[in-house]
Amino acid sequence: MKRFLLTLWNDLLGLFYPRICGACGAPLIDGEELLCLYCLCELPRLSYHRYPDDENPLRNIFAGCSSVRQVIAYLHFQKESYVQHLIHEFKYHKNERLAIHIGRLAAEDLQRDGYLTDVDLFVPVPLHPWKMRQRGYNQSERVARGLASVYHHPIDTTSLIRHTYTKTQTRKSAYERRQNVKNVFTVAQPERLAGHHILLIDDVLTTGSTLLNCIDALRDVPDLLISIFVVSTVI
Repeated sequence: MKRFLLTLWNDLLGLFYPRICGACGAPLIDGEELLCLYCLCELPRLSYHRYPDDENPLRNIFAGCSSVRQVIAYLHFQKESYVQHLIHEFKYHKNERLAIHIGRLAAEDLQRDGYLTDVDLFVPVPLHPWKMRQRGYNQSERVARGLASVYHHPIDTTSLIRHTYTKTQTRKSAYERRQNVKNVFTVAQPERLAGHHILLIDDVLTTGSTLLNCIDALRDVPDLLISIFVVSTVI
């Protein structure tokens, strides 16, 4: 009887609040969590991190950064694709559970293949406080939570700070993007990061301007190693 009532309640909830796939919008069936089985199987996963450094196209962006070790992107981003819809769901439509889920899926793949084993601290790219209030949460921090649920590393959201508000990067050129985020990050209490190997986490990598400016802000932290994880990249 108890199971019957629970099933009936879930069915009623489904009528008023249908569970839909965060990538394609199709209704989810029993056993599917946030993504339908089709999208889960067909996500355009990338394997650049398995390439030698001189063949990984993402490494070229950070070629002048001696502290950078691994550069990993989980999915390939294309306009009007399922991946764009997925990113928009957790970035603009408050689907924070989806961001955590994607982080966990990526971490399960990476841990199984033996990557990020020497990272010891997760650092999501911060939002400006005004944008944080507008969105309600930092999507990169939610992705970090998903990664941390598998790797069990701490998440640092206070050392790297975004002190200047900037407008969206979407329609800017590579040079404009770099200028738009120039000197907008600072490091509070750099001694907290000294000697760590951190994983910088962001949602989308286009030109790398945001991450490069984060790295610039971190350059004076002693004995710091940096790896990079992004949910998706256009490259």
